[in-house]
Amino acid sequence: MAWLTKARFLSGLQCHKRLWFEIHQPLAESAEPSIAILQGRALDEVVQGLHPGAVISRTKGMPSAIAETKRVMAQGSRAASLLYQAAFRAGDLAVVADVLRRRGAEFELIEVKAATEVKGTHLPDAAFQALVLQRAKIPLGRVLLGLVDNRFILRRPGDYQGLLAEVEITESVQEYLPEAAARALEFQGVMADESMPSIVVGPHCLSPHECPFLTRCTAGRDTPEYPVDVLPRGGQTVAALLAEGYRDLRDVPAKRLTDDIHRRVFDATCSGLAFFDLGATAELRQLGSPFAYLDFETISFSVPEVIGTRPYEQLPFQWSVHVEDSPGDVRHAEYLAIESFGDFEALADPLIAALPAEGPIFAYNANFEAGVLHRLAELLPARAAALRAVAERLFDLLPIARAAYYHRDMRGSWSIKSVMPTIDGGLDYEHLDLVRDGDGAQRAFLELRGARVPTERAQALRGALLQYCRHDTWVMVVLRRFLCGEARVGGEITYGRRET
Repeated sequence: MAWLTKARFLSGLQCHKRLWFEIHQPLAESAEPSIAILQGRALDEVVQGLHPGAVISRTKGMPSAIAETKRVMAQGSRAASLLYQAAFRAGDLAVVADVLRRRGAEFELIEVKAATEVKGTHLPDAAFQALVLQRAKIPLGRVLLGLVDNRFILRRPGDYQGLLAEVEITESVQEYLPEAAARALEFQGVMADESMPSIVVGPHCLSPHECPFLTRCTAGRDTPEYPVDVLPRGGQTVAALLAEGYRDLRDVPAKRLTDDIHRRVFDATCSGLAFFDLGATAELRQLGSPFAYLDFETISFSVPEVIGTRPYEQLPFQWSVHVEDSPGDVRHAEYLAIESFGDFEALADPLIAALPAEGPIFAYNANFEAGVLHRLAELLPARAAALRAVAERLFDLLPIARAAYYHRDMRGSWSIKSVMPTIDGGLDYEHLDLVRDGDGAQRAFLELRGARVPTERAQALRGALLQYCRHDTWVMVVLRRFLCGEARVGGEITYGRRET
């Protein structure tokens, strides 16, 4: 029988079907670890470097790691005073402990998380480990979480003392242990059952994380083209409609929707007509050229790499700027830092030079660009005034788009990736190569900074990053023109709200 590991225990907490799939019909392993996994690995390496100890290898599998742990612990208290990635088995339960630290006759368990605060999954995670350790006859004392202290600032290269903050959860773990034991028994039954659990798709599929088997569970379902959950921030309204048996938004009685945005989405969905409120664009139409358009791509690290930065800061590695001096006169500038990442002067100087001295600087969700600019100003005091002046000129297209426009194919979302294909199908991000979203940009950046990237692959990734960021600012050019009435959507537009 397969062992119930910590990962499987947490899968079972989310959904019995997910756990069953992992045992009986697993997915092929992804060749690319998620960014969250990469962040966790980086933190583990730093933690292991802070205090020397025995690191148990898992390269040969769990049984080998368990055997190696036994050998190290058999060598006595000196050899086993600090263990990293120690592996234990109790019956058909097995865990790997991030850190075991000896304190007298007992061991402290430290579960390291690349998070800055305690989360709901952390308690059952640590409690399951404590359960297995106790059953494996390991004298367990305190249980702690090792979290990233986001107040930490990297002052010297490689000096990470103070990065990890320990939070004791011993009492909470002790209270949860009976629940962990009961759930472990329950999940072992799920794993042993040859029949797949009958569980329908629901909110649990996305909480605490999106289930990797979601597409499998939704395949073949009779899903309406416009389900009721396209209503943005639907919350209780959507829950009530689903409870009453409504699945297709077009079947919902209009009188059930009292929120203005919900009515707008409903009207456009039922009629097939795009909504457009010309009055909501008045401020935008009054602006004079030159028009600039700015987008940053950023990366954040659980373990800061750049002197003077903190964990999880959004640090820019790329920008794109389009400048529209007059209709038909558009120029472009861009910057991409790979080897020079962290040299923020080299990033900021050409950005300041690329922007016109006056006029609005458009962004989509401008608070993000403003945050990046203000942080650059803190890091570059000599350029602070110029960078803050850029931030003061930002004009956010997102609230204008949200107030003025809706097309039913946006499906309740005003993300720029949802909006633009309804204005011009050629601007769909799916047409891009290799990099199509922010996560893809971060992956490409991290890969380019890795060792031994083949030249052809590196060139392709650089080109894809430049194409993606350039696309982000070009679509804003098109969007501004559209909102100002200089371009039209392919379908019919209704001006103002249709009354029904």
